[in-house]
Amino acid sequence: MVFYKRVSMASSALILSGLASSASYAEDIVDMSLRDLMDLQVFTSATRVPTQLTKAPGTVFRFSRQDFARFGARNVTDLLEFVPGVQINQYRKRHRSIWVRGLLDRYNSKMVLEVDGVRTRSLYYNHFSLDDAFPLEQIESVEVVLGPVSSLYGANAFAGIISIKTRDFSADSKLQMTAEVGDHERRKVSGLYNSEKFQAFGSYLEQDAPFREDRKSFIGSDVLQPLDEDYQSLQLKLRPLDGLTLKLDYKKSEVPFLFIPPTQDGFIEEESTQFTAAYEVGSLESGRLEVHAYHNNLNAHEHEVEQETRQLGYLEHQDATMAGASALFLRRFSEHTLAGGVVWEREAADNTSYTRYYYFADGFLDPPEQGNLLSEPDFEADNLAAYAQDVWVLPSKLELTLGVRYDDFEHYGDHLNYRAALVYEPSERHTGKLMYGTAIRTPNLRESLKVLEGNTFVPPELEPEEINSLELAYLYQLDWANVSVTLFHNELDNYIREVPSPEDEYFANISETVTFDGVESVVNLRPHEALDIRFGVSYLNTEDPDGYDLPYLSEWNSNLKFEYRLSERHTLGAAFIYGSDREDLNFFDDDDADAFVITNIFASGQISKGLSYSLGVDNLFDERIYDPAADFGGQHNTERAEREVWAQLAWTLDL
Repeated sequence: MVFYKRVSMASSALILSGLASSASYAEDIVDMSLRDLMDLQVFTSATRVPTQLTKAPGTVFRFSRQDFARFGARNVTDLLEFVPGVQINQYRKRHRSIWVRGLLDRYNSKMVLEVDGVRTRSLYYNHFSLDDAFPLEQIESVEVVLGPVSSLYGANAFAGIISIKTRDFSADSKLQMTAEVGDHERRKVSGLYNSEKFQAFGSYLEQDAPFREDRKSFIGSDVLQPLDEDYQSLQLKLRPLDGLTLKLDYKKSEVPFLFIPPTQDGFIEEESTQFTAAYEVGSLESGRLEVHAYHNNLNAHEHEVEQETRQLGYLEHQDATMAGASALFLRRFSEHTLAGGVVWEREAADNTSYTRYYYFADGFLDPPEQGNLLSEPDFEADNLAAYAQDVWVLPSKLELTLGVRYDDFEHYGDHLNYRAALVYEPSERHTGKLMYGTAIRTPNLRESLKVLEGNTFVPPELEPEEINSLELAYLYQLDWANVSVTLFHNELDNYIREVPSPEDEYFANISETVTFDGVESVVNLRPHEALDIRFGVSYLNTEDPDGYDLPYLSEWNSNLKFEYRLSERHTLGAAFIYGSDREDLNFFDDDDADAFVITNIFASGQISKGLSYSLGVDNLFDERIYDPAADFGGQHNTERAEREVWAQLAWTLDL
């Protein structure tokens, strides 16, 4: 219990000093040992209770604002490259897919993304994108939990969760402006006004998506698609009363369909407006209540333009409304910290119609073909859940976490998920963890209600995917070094995969179990007061029901980062991202997903009081890297971004 007060005060002091000056932050971390820094980090997402990072159940990672520059990151996906067990894969539409511990997912629907305690996603694909859609300038911290956590977060907390916390209110009024330029005509500006009770953030980015002009489409032909894109973001936060936060979050983007055949250009436009209210009152000792409510209106459409005539060739809508409310109560009783919560979520498809004016094999259609993406165009659902958890401090330096959650889905019935985790810390140097848990992933609308064009075949109804996971971890800490090793075994049932039909593909569950085994490790070293080294590595072994490895996945992934402090004000860094070769299922000869190494170099520092910089080169040697298309098997693989040189200035003014 003393820990919570001590860590809260110490970490708050460190965070405030870092916000005041990156130079003073650098001085702080030089003066502190790696073990002291680990002890100060507080992690919330694993149990919803503030917990010392080393004692959080499961495999967890936390990135603070000060870490963004230290990793050379410009978006959240860049940070995930440094999480062992996570494989980033470029998809043919603009986003990057996040595969955790071998759980393939083109549309990022096997993890939960929470922003300020509220789940964020689209409805049709049950998807989120983390690249330039979430500017780092508005983010305070990013927490990552690997492994199933449906016992707390419900459906789709299957491979883990990503929890983003936006910028805290400031005790004093401040104004911060950033400007970034880079290759591919990249121009980005952002502004943040912050005060004790009001905050306003805005960001605008325009660029040519950083991909080669001579790339191939998903059918192996040349691509003529233009690459210009833009992202807009506006966030307003208000604290009218103590404990009450109101937030308006508006985002708009237009991005290219990167690997479309040359007969047409494709674009994806999204516009979302979300209102959120959060109320927090009380303390763990007397009882703490946290209430969230949100309403999100999403308008998204994809359209294609025929190359020669520039006439509209295809238009589809993916408009939806999502809303929800949750209440969580926390209370500590002696050696027990109890949590209980209820959740209501509503989702409705507003417009999922499509019109096809042009088809590459037939030319323009007369009359145009009209239809709906969903076999149930008026889809809507109300889902309810209740959960409970106990964090129990046992004798002999043991801590046991027990959690269970009941979900009642309107379309998929009721499901019960649970988790049991044991943390053993016999001394300051040694920590052991053991966890067993379950999770489910409900099918997204594209999987469950997809209309098969030109096909009378009716796909079977889908069941949610289910996973059982066993995890064992060990952490060893010294003042100048620490090393963690995690072993996991996952068994996946009702695996949803693509199945060909005469005219189209559909999705179906397979009855056999798919297994995933792996080892992950992170090593942090400080051989000199000015030098930090971080090394992460993971090994993955998969087996499908026929005894073969699953395609598309790297067996080995690793990352290596060096950070050297030239002075109190300036830091240099370099990072290397490695992935072993990946098997694809297509018949093209020029797109093998071979092993690769990406080299990034970066620097950051303080120019003067209130003025700081960061700059870097991503993919320094301009490696041409192919990622498996992982889209019904036979398509041409996709390319990763080419080299990018970039620089950013940040200016902070106390008002």
